[in-house]
Amino acid sequence: MTNNQFTKTEYEINITNLNNDVKLELRHFVNKKLNRKLKNSNSVDFQKLYISIVMNLENALYKNFKSLKDLRAIFKTNEDCIKFLEELIWMGEPVSPFDSTSKVYKCKDGWYKCKNTGKEFNILTGTLFQGTKIDLTIWFEIIYREHSDKKGLAATTIMRDYGISYTTAWFMLHKIRNTMGFENHQGLKGIVETDEYYEGGSLQNMHYDKKLEAKKNYYQNKKTLQGFVERNGNATIRVVSDLTESTINAGILRYVSKNSTLYTDDNPSYEKLPPIYNRGTVIHSKGNYVNKENKNIYTNTIESLWATFERMKETHVHVSQKHLQNYANEAVFRYNTRKLKASDTCFWFLQNIESTKITWEEIRNAQYRRYNRNQTRAA
Repeated sequence: MTNNQFTKTEYEINITNLNNDVKLELRHFVNKKLNRKLKNSNSVDFQKLYISIVMNLENALYKNFKSLKDLRAIFKTNEDCIKFLEELIWMGEPVSPFDSTSKVYKCKDGWYKCKNTGKEFNILTGTLFQGTKIDLTIWFEIIYREHSDKKGLAATTIMRDYGISYTTAWFMLHKIRNTMGFENHQGLKGIVETDEYYEGGSLQNMHYDKKLEAKKNYYQNKKTLQGFVERNGNATIRVVSDLTESTINAGILRYVSKNSTLYTDDNPSYEKLPPIYNRGTVIHSKGNYVNKENKNIYTNTIESLWATFERMKETHVHVSQKHLQNYANEAVFRYNTRKLKASDTCFWFLQNIESTKITWEEIRNAQYRRYNRNQTRAA
């Protein structure tokens, strides 16, 4: 049977509990894995092979868990978690993290060897799970809880619930946030709203004398975030050093595609932008939050992103300015996956864990992974 004959036949496997985006990813991966099989074999029953591939992926992705009880029933051991990750990321065929083109040999105890480099690896190599001493079942539970709770998890909660030290819990959460950063570098287009946000230096609980001094230079103890939201789409947040014209406009030019429609407040810095955007302005300084002449011009969508960030801060009580970008990653990931169920969000997160290894020293020094705007995600 030739390839052309094969492609005319389709076998539909309904995966009813996955959203359309995940179904498209599934079809993409089926075709990708099938092509590898076709190259390596001259005598294969293609119809059975195709059905087998789809059903294997269904078994990996169709984990209908709606609670921790369901999750614990599916992932009982480390081996269950590893098999799931192998099917989700490798599609059942090991790929070397050192050389994706290399042939792979299977070793014992779930390890593999890269022929071209001679290095051994497993599905955890190069991921946030590499070298962990915490059971993967606990990792999976924490990831699920982090994605199912709209305010996130505090390190003190993990410490109490799982009997681990506060330092370990804090380290795990920052590893997860670092991985969430793959959502926080997307280019935006169409109608895009942008705004700035000040974090830190609250005057509420300050001593009166210190409060008077702080009021003289209100922004000296604050960090600035610049946010972008595409209407009905994704968001991006970056920490900026200042609010000068060059800094603000550099962020817009980096993340917002030209010929997009850009809605902002009346900050005069935006007037220096080159004429490559369709501009709309809301005059916040006069208490207007919707343009009086055009009701479609507003920045309320970006305000909802800052509300997501505010809710997350309530959980953590104090958000360290040193690690502010990592917390911004969490807020953006939560916003961008707002339409997904918790289980689908977990799948999306775990599909993108390759090359997310980060050490304790790197986290302590806030040396988090920098994602390139043009870097593709798993899909």
